[in-house]
Amino acid sequence: MPEEPSNVNVTSALPDDIREALAVTNLKTVAEAPAVLQNLAVANAISHQQAMNAIAAAATGKIVESIIAVSPAEGGVDVATLQQLMKGAQTTPPLTASP
Repeated sequence: MPEEPSNVNVTSALPDDIREALAVTNLKTVAEAPAVLQNLAVANAISHQQAMNAIAAAATGKIVESIIAVSPAEGGVDVATLQQLMKGAQTTPPLTASP
């Protein structure tokens, strides 16, 4: 007579209903993993967006502070200097031109 494999008719200390509940719980945990990971990714994206908004607000505040700190006389000089630089850039021949 052939021998039966050793894993046939294995008895467990746990009742069948508990083993079935554990199997269902394990299956549910594995099935929910993609949704949990997606929620984590969304939470990370929201956190990153909030951090970027804070950085943008700080940068905007610093720029506004710099603009407010400039007196009108300094602003006029800066504009005139920029106009002279732009005028020079428009009329200066390129460096690659032969003399």
